[in-house]
Amino acid sequence: MRALVVALFAALTVTACGGGSSGYTVSDVKAAYFKARDGGPAMEGYFQDPDDHAHSNYVPFGGLEVCPLAQRASYTAPSLVANAIEPRAAEPVQQFVVAPKAPDDLRTPTITQGALVFGTSAIAESGMNAVRSGMEKCPTSYEVRGGPSPILGAYGASNRTVEIAGWSGMLQQIAHTYPPGQADVYYEDLAHVVVGRGNVILYVDVAHQKIIGERADATATAERVLKTVLKRLG
Repeated sequence: MRALVVALFAALTVTACGGGSSGYTVSDVKAAYFKARDGGPAMEGYFQDPDDHAHSNYVPFGGLEVCPLAQRASYTAPSLVANAIEPRAAEPVQQFVVAPKAPDDLRTPTITQGALVFGTSAIAESGMNAVRSGMEKCPTSYEVRGGPSPILGAYGASNRTVEIAGWSGMLQQIAHTYPPGQADVYYEDLAHVVVGRGNVILYVDVAHQKIIGERADATATAERVLKTVLKRLG
C-alpha cells in the first residue's frame, strides 16, 4: 500500500510540473509569440499563410532553415550544402510575423517566428542535432547570382552557439551586400536563431537594411525577441 501511495504521488507531481509528460503544445507556442505590441506602435503582427511560400528561398512548412539561399548559391565547400532540413515527426506551428506598418520601411526589423512541436523530447533533440550540423556546414561566404533582384549579391555568414533560459541552439548572423548599382548605400542585416528544449524547436528570423558602415544588430534583436518568447513559455 505504501509503495502504491508513493507511486501515485510521484505521478501527480509530474503532471503538475511543466504541463506534464506531454510537454509544450502548438497553442502554448502561439500564445508566447512576440507580438506587435511588444515592438511598439509602428509595428503590425499577422500569421503567415502556410501556402504563401517564398519561392526565392523555399523552406517547407515543416522545415528549418540552416543556410539561407544555399540552394541558389555559388560557394566553395567539400559537399553540397542544403538551405533547410526537415526533421521527422514534427508538427509545424504557423509562423507569426511582426513587421513595420509602413510598407516602404526597410530599416525597421521584420521579425518572423515559428516552431516545430514533437511527440517526444528525444525526437526534438534529434532535430536540433540536424540543425547544428546543417548550420556548421554553411559556407562563411557565398554569392547568389540568379533569381529575383532582392536576393542577388554576396553573403557573409557566421555561427555561434547560444543558450537562453535553459534553451540551447545556434545563432546565425548574415550580412548581405547587393551587386554594384543595385543598392550602393545599404546592406541587409540578417539573423537566424534556432533553439530547442523539451519537445519544441523554436526559431526567430530578423531582417532589415542598414547603411553601409553601420554596425549590424539583427542578432541582438533576435535574442531580445527570443527572451520575450521563452519567458512566456516558462
